[in-house]
Amino acid sequence: MKKVVSFSGGRTSAYLCKVMIDTYGKDNVDFIYMDTGAEHPKTYEFIKSVNAFLGLELVCLRGNFDSELGVGATYDVVDVDSLSCDLKPFSSYANKYGTPTVAGASCTSRMKEETHDRYCNEIYGKGSYETWIGIRADEPRRLKGIGKRADLRYMAEITDAEKQDVLDYWGRQDFDLEIEEHLGNCVFCVKKGANKIALAAREEPSLYAEFLGLISNANDRKDLTKKPPKEVMYRDFQTITGIVDAYKDKSINEIRQTIKGMKSMDTGSCSESCEVFG
Repeated sequence: MKKVVSFSGGRTSAYLCKVMIDTYGKDNVDFIYMDTGAEHPKTYEFIKSVNAFLGLELVCLRGNFDSELGVGATYDVVDVDSLSCDLKPFSSYANKYGTPTVAGASCTSRMKEETHDRYCNEIYGKGSYETWIGIRADEPRRLKGIGKRADLRYMAEITDAEKQDVLDYWGRQDFDLEIEEHLGNCVFCVKKGANKIALAAREEPSLYAEFLGLISNANDRKDLTKKPPKEVMYRDFQTITGIVDAYKDKSINEIRQTIKGMKSMDTGSCSESCEVFG
């Protein structure tokens, strides 16, 4: 049974890579990253540094949705050093299916889960591999919420490391994930709260402009029964421009103060994110 780590690009997931190597040996584990092209540039820097530091030989997959509706998606294997915040997989997905919504976030299942399964079934054979994901021992809610797939295994099974252990480990290295929690995962993830979206847009105006272009070029939604306009993506039927406009009179510091537990460096992953295989 082949052991495969689904590397998310965050600190805990990176720590899982280390634990798997220590426990099973690097030759007995493969490491896979499913990219949306919508992560923060510093996340991509961290992924590249982890790959080099641990010698992962990371397999980087990007879903390709350029086929017409009714024809299944494919994937591209890309070099880890080529990863960047270019929105290509996300744009390909949105041009085919339309933008995701908080209630219909098929972006995770299509760009990550289905891409993972296509690759692993082709390379290892269905039923011949197990997928490991970075859920810690101090995350009982996540452990309880995930478990529908018999082939999933969790970091908590082989180490009792908690959040602080992970932070301490990366804090001892020569590099770290140098973004705050609200910028983790896709920068403008539909499951993030309005204050985090507004803050990200204020702090990263060029990324915001590029994401607006993605929305503008997206198709009408094809896989939702009730299809609101493609601009409506966030909680309470909000658009990203509406969110940004609602916070226009607040300073960056005022927006930051609305985010509970805001720190200069947090876990590097958003608590409101789409959970792969959830």
